[in-house]
Amino acid sequence: MTAISPDDRLEAAREQAALWCVRLADGALDPAQQADLQAWFEADAAHRGLLDDAVAAWRAVEEQAASPGLITLRREALEDLRRAQHGRWARPGRRRALWAGLAAGLVVAVGAGAAWRASLPNVYRTTEGERRIVELADGSRASLDSATVLKVKYSDGRRRLWLDSGRAKFSVAKDPLRPFSVAAGDKLVVATGTVFSVERLTGQMRVVLYEGHVAVLDDKTGRADKAAPVQIDGAPADRLLTPDHELVTSTRTNATVVSQLDPVRAKAWENGQLVFQDEPMDLAVERVNRYARDKLRIGDPGVAKLRISGVFTSGDTGAFIDGVTAVLPVHAVAANGVTVLKIDHGQKNSTPAGVSSTS
Repeated sequence: MTAISPDDRLEAAREQAALWCVRLADGALDPAQQADLQAWFEADAAHRGLLDDAVAAWRAVEEQAASPGLITLRREALEDLRRAQHGRWARPGRRRALWAGLAAGLVVAVGAGAAWRASLPNVYRTTEGERRIVELADGSRASLDSATVLKVKYSDGRRRLWLDSGRAKFSVAKDPLRPFSVAAGDKLVVATGTVFSVERLTGQMRVVLYEGHVAVLDDKTGRADKAAPVQIDGAPADRLLTPDHELVTSTRTNATVVSQLDPVRAKAWENGQLVFQDEPMDLAVERVNRYARDKLRIGDPGVAKLRISGVFTSGDTGAFIDGVTAVLPVHAVAANGVTVLKIDHGQKNSTPAGVSSTS
């Protein structure tokens, strides 16, 4: 009798786990199959873990890998299973061949899924009220504001990042041969060695430059917006942004505005403060909600058009509501965990508000 090596035994167990995985994916097991599965578990304590690994890999391919090749592999595996189950007349050799092909298909699908996942960017997230500093592979640093999602993908020739939501400040390690780009919607911020922040709001992208310089490009075309065809280190840019200036560009139109910014105000969010300077209420509420689990909602179009100035402690939604309702024609109605802001047709007027609350 030929002895089976530990490696061969493990490989056989993995193939069996793959087969059980596909059976489970095809539907509920009948009583006989359930008994067989239980006996397989009892035969070796490692079998349950091998099945868990196979199921996790199968789900990763099913839920995340939408490429036609992986979808085809999964479909073919299930079809092989159905043919094997219904082909009771099949010779044992043919049935073994079907199961072998099925296991091989799952292994290929899992391997392809692993390669696909390896090509994805790293994803960094913060929740409401959380801030986080991320050290990147090249020595750059990203400071994430609350409720932020940042994706990072480095290659030999490029350092690419995507800001899906929220705000992040970047301290970029100098590497002229590898551009550092941050995509936010259809805009692209390109830098070499500099310090800047990017913020995504509804209908807007905001870039604050602290040190160095950046180019803000139209990510759809790779060219700058038409507003100001200046060059920064050979790259076309919306505006020549100098330190302590903020660029606000619309994600809906070509409108772009650059204004000087108070350095203290520009860094206030890193110290837990929200600073509004003649800010539209809809954007102010969006920023407040970034730090709040109990959300605010604008329930009247008239509220969105009001403007507010003031300093608030991030996360202190109650102080924001008190300040706004004290000076603006707005009242707050709480219902189902959401506070709705509506126009108050009482005594207050609708002039821009100046509010200060840092308690």
